[in-house]
Amino acid sequence: MQATSEQIMSLIRLQHTDLTIAHIERQVDDLPQKQTLAALKEKQSAIQRKQRALIGGRKDLELNLESLLEEERNLVKRQDEAQQRINAASSDYKEVSSSSEALSTYAEDLEALRGRISSTETQILEISSLEPQVETMLARLSEQEKDLIVSYREEGGKLLAKVASLKEEREALADAIGEQIMGHYNRIAKAKQGVALAHLNEGACNTCRTSFDQSRVLSLRMDYPLSFCPHCGRLMVIDKRYAG
Repeated sequence: MQATSEQIMSLIRLQHTDLTIAHIERQVDDLPQKQTLAALKEKQSAIQRKQRALIGGRKDLELNLESLLEEERNLVKRQDEAQQRINAASSDYKEVSSSSEALSTYAEDLEALRGRISSTETQILEISSLEPQVETMLARLSEQEKDLIVSYREEGGKLLAKVASLKEEREALADAIGEQIMGHYNRIAKAKQGVALAHLNEGACNTCRTSFDQSRVLSLRMDYPLSFCPHCGRLMVIDKRYAG
C-alpha cells in the first residue's frame, strides 16, 4: 500500500495515542471514588427503602389507631348507655340484669381494646424514634457522596483533560495520515480491541506472533511500506530494511 514516511510515522504515533487514551479512560473507570460511590448509592437505596417501609408502617399504624380510638369511643358510649339504663331501671330486675351483663361485656371488650391501642401507640413511638436515626444516616451518606464526587471530579477531571489533549493530537495525526489509510485503521481498530497496527519483524507479525514462510515475507516486502497481516488482518508496517 502506498504511504509516505510521514504517514507511517503518524500512523505509529496514532496507535500509541489511541492506546494511551484507552488506558487513561480505563483509569477513570477504575478510580476508587467511582467504586465507592457505587457502593454508597446501593447503601443509600437500601436505607431509603427502609425509610419508606418505616413511614408506610407508621402511617398504617396511625390509621389503625384512629380506627381503634373510634371503636373505643363507641364502646364507651355503649357502656355509658348501659349504665344509664341500669340507673333508670333500678326496680326492673330483668332490665338491670340484662344491662349489667352488657356492661360487663363492654368493660371486657374495652380492656382488650385499650391493650391493642396501647400496643399500637408503642409501635408508633418506636418507629417514630427510628425515623430521625434513618434521616441522620442518609444525611451523613449524602455528605460522603458530595465529598467523593468532588474528589472524583478533581482526579477524573485531570485524567479526562489529558484525554482531551490526546484527542486533539489524534485529529492532527488523522489528517496527516489521510482518509484512505484511516478508513482501514478505524475499521481494524474496532474489530481488534483498539490494536490496528502491526510490524513485520523477523519474518513474523509482532502483534499476533504468526511466522510467515519466505514467499509470504517476499510478498509483504513487495507491499512496502504498508500492508496487511495475512493472519490477523491488521495494518502491517514494513520496515525499510525489508523493502523489496
